[in-house]
Amino acid sequence: MAKTDRKTFQSRSNELLTTVRGQIARGDYKPGEFLPAETALAAEFQLSKNSVRLVLEKLVNEGLLLKIPRVGNQVTAPSAQTVIRIGLYPSMQDELPLDRLLEKFREKHPLIRVETMTLPYAHADHIRQLLEMGVVDAATMNYTDYLHFKEEGMLGLLEPFTPESDTYPFLTSLFSDEEARLRVRPLIFSPVILCYNKEHFASRRVLEPDGGWTWQDLRGALSRLTGLNRFGLYFHLSSTNRWPLFLLQCGARFVRDRTGAVVPAGEGMMRGIRFLRELMHKDGLFPLAMSFTYQDAEKLFLEQKVSVILTTYYRLNQLVGAGFPYDIAQVPRTDNQRTLLLSTGIAVSAASRSKEAAVLFSDFLVSEEAQASIRHQSFSLPASKWVTETVACELPDKPARLELHRELIPNYATHRDLQLTMREVEVLGTCLEQYFSRFVEDDGLIALFNHQLLQEG
Repeated sequence: MAKTDRKTFQSRSNELLTTVRGQIARGDYKPGEFLPAETALAAEFQLSKNSVRLVLEKLVNEGLLLKIPRVGNQVTAPSAQTVIRIGLYPSMQDELPLDRLLEKFREKHPLIRVETMTLPYAHADHIRQLLEMGVVDAATMNYTDYLHFKEEGMLGLLEPFTPESDTYPFLTSLFSDEEARLRVRPLIFSPVILCYNKEHFASRRVLEPDGGWTWQDLRGALSRLTGLNRFGLYFHLSSTNRWPLFLLQCGARFVRDRTGAVVPAGEGMMRGIRFLRELMHKDGLFPLAMSFTYQDAEKLFLEQKVSVILTTYYRLNQLVGAGFPYDIAQVPRTDNQRTLLLSTGIAVSAASRSKEAAVLFSDFLVSEEAQASIRHQSFSLPASKWVTETVACELPDKPARLELHRELIPNYATHRDLQLTMREVEVLGTCLEQYFSRFVEDDGLIALFNHQLLQEG
């Protein structure tokens, strides 16, 4: 079998693990029955026999299977274990040392079995359905999905908690309800940052970014960095975790006029996105056609097809073992130096039938032990201020400016600073796709935005 990349291997392994767990839970395989042969499972899930064996060993350790040498893997009788199901965003496998965390939790709580299932991005309503139907006992939840829950009056689905004393205060305030109770317990966070290829800068005699860089400074550097088969800058232009940055840096915010239309308060918004469109269309600097897809910026960066990307500490985990020197910097400034703050936490279903076990799992994830494990084994920033600022990341070839996030704290901003609901942010994003593609101009953008809002009810 041809060797697969790490992400594909992990995806197939997780699929096998989730599938077999589900088959046993549904009774497709009764106690005493045997699973298909490991060779058959290897063929079905496109894994090697050794990889299948490693996955099945996890189920043996969880008490679901009994491995009988030279016979096969037999389903065991139900034990006294409590089973909890945790919904995870697809990226969590990369953003956290997830397998290690689950293993540590199992060691501490052998009578609690954790099953995982994949959550969709940008579909907060689907997460709501999973919680209401009791499909998941807990789920990871990022700030934008939390805003959907808050704006739609769905916070009652989430178990309230008292904030941890060592969590960064700016994270506690993100996920708190009107009574200062946490509905999502902060787990990790990241500002949006710049990441650049040091060799590309050195080879073109371009000085590396510093804290005083403006977007015009970057634009000048990109014109020297861009070359044959290489773009200067790339990021996913349509992402709600990228384009709002340019509005926030121009102090953009929205209000309702006398007719009820949502309009910018001042000229900041148009100035910011007008510059961005000009940057996108300057020959050779930015692969515009790719920017409306979910093309992985980090993948292009690893292939050295792009010199500079907008990214996060989460996505830096994709660059481990890059094989060339790179570093990070704060995003260039426009009117101010604000950057977008992203955060993900763990929410417990208020209606979970195994709430005590689910709470124990969330307690573990926000514990100093688990937070230190995240810090040691990933570039993601733990929510615990004590851990993040006293524990060292142990990954090799770290960016020299890895602790840049500490300098950026005064500049953190969120989607809420635009004074739009998340639905309005998403609608504006679809309208901006037309603006960046030059289907509409300045005077038509806001009209299109309000028309789309009316169309969506």
